[in-house]
Amino acid sequence: MQQLEIEYKILLTHQIFNQILEDYHDAITKDYIQTNDYFTHPLLSQKKYMLRIRTKNNQYELTLKRPYQNHQLETNIPLTKKEKDLFFQFQLKNEITDILEQEGIPLHELAHLFSLTTHRYDILLPEGTLSLDENTYLHQHDYELEFEVHHEKKGYQQFLKIIEPYHLQYTHNCPSKVTRAFEAYLKSSHQK
Repeated sequence: MQQLEIEYKILLTHQIFNQILEDYHDAITKDYIQTNDYFTHPLLSQKKYMLRIRTKNNQYELTLKRPYQNHQLETNIPLTKKEKDLFFQFQLKNEITDILEQEGIPLHELAHLFSLTTHRYDILLPEGTLSLDENTYLHQHDYELEFEVHHEKKGYQQFLKIIEPYHLQYTHNCPSKVTRAFEAYLKSSHQK
C-alpha cells in the first residue's frame, strides 16, 4: 500500500514533552511501544530513502519511504513473523524488494546496524494524528512531537497553534529518527 506522508515534527526537551503529555493526557487515544529495525545501504542514503521493519504488538510491517514533492511516498507491507525473518536473511521477495532491486540495491548488501524503540502517545485531531514520541537508541534518549496531517496548509497552521503555548519555534522538520540514530551510530563507531 502506498500513501503520501505529510508531517511536521520537532524535537522537544524532556520537560516540554512531559508538559504536552500532561496537557493532552485526556485526549490520548493510543499509547504503545514500537521498535524500528533500520536497514542501510550507500544508495539508500544517497537517494534519501528510508527502509525499516516496524514491530508493534507482535505485528510486523516493512516500510520504504522515498522523497516525493517535499514529502514522503510511503510503501507499507504487513509481514508475518516468518516473512520478517526471511527479510533479515535477505530472502524475501515482495513489492519493496522489487523496488530496491530496480534501484540497484541488492538485498544481500543491506546492513542492519541499529534499532530504535519508541513509546508513542497518539492524539487524534480533525487535521490528523498528533504523536508524542519518547525514543531510545544506541544509548541515546530523545523526545519528539510529530503531526501527520491530511492537508498540508491546514495541518501546518494547526501545528503552529499546537506548539505556540510552549514557545517552540518551527522552521522545518527536525532530522528523522533514522537520521538521528545513524548519526549516533557513526559517532559511537568513531569512538571505538
